[in-house]
Amino acid sequence: MALDTKQQHLIDHNYLLSMGLLMSNSVLGEFHDSYDIGIINSGVRNRLFNIVFIKRRAAKPEAVIRRWERFFESRGLPFRVSITPGFEDGYVSLLEERGYKQIEPETVMVLSDLPERAGWQAGLIVKKVVKPDELAHFQETAAKGFSLPEGSGPFVITEQVRDLPDADLFIGYADGLPASTSMLIKTGHVAGIYWVATLKEYRGRGFGEAMTRHAVLAGMGKGCTFASLQATAMGRPVYERIGFSNPYNYRVYAPSEKL
Repeated sequence: MALDTKQQHLIDHNYLLSMGLLMSNSVLGEFHDSYDIGIINSGVRNRLFNIVFIKRRAAKPEAVIRRWERFFESRGLPFRVSITPGFEDGYVSLLEERGYKQIEPETVMVLSDLPERAGWQAGLIVKKVVKPDELAHFQETAAKGFSLPEGSGPFVITEQVRDLPDADLFIGYADGLPASTSMLIKTGHVAGIYWVATLKEYRGRGFGEAMTRHAVLAGMGKGCTFASLQATAMGRPVYERIGFSNPYNYRVYAPSEKL
């Protein structure tokens, strides 16, 4: 899918707002959005969910860097810095001078040809999370799937997250047991797909693909015209089978251990 500047902005907006909504509605999380950056703090020691998102150039990037360093240093949490394409100038050289290391980029994937039916996979029953036990199953499955600290699921994925407007959580059951998760967050015409996770013992059975399709179709039902997500190396082949393409990436940096 070839993107214009407006579409890229809509995708970036969905990502920043969705992660901000998720974390600001968790027990320990925070979301601080300003003109040039967004700071997303999950409250758990996993840099995948503690993000500085650079969305514009800054007149004084060094001051901006010191701002986010003080934020995460005071909380004692690891974090990463994701840079939107086109805004690297002024930041990259300063980050490298301060000991930041470039790590694996964050893969942005987009689906323009939305599916006509929900994802179905033999042995998998998908439910929208409504009841307390379904939420508990989602919390545990998603946390394990993303290797979050044990017991952190209820702190990161709360009832408030479940009840967010234009958001749907889905839990997939295999043999009556929770096996896989996905989540939709709609912003405008963008179906943002999040929390796609499958427990290790159920991987390789097509559950991740089915859960992703289910969330995308839910977005269509809400009026979305295309879908976007940020893929891990493990998830990318799954999304490519569905038809997602990779039009661009976020450049990602991690600070040295002393920060």
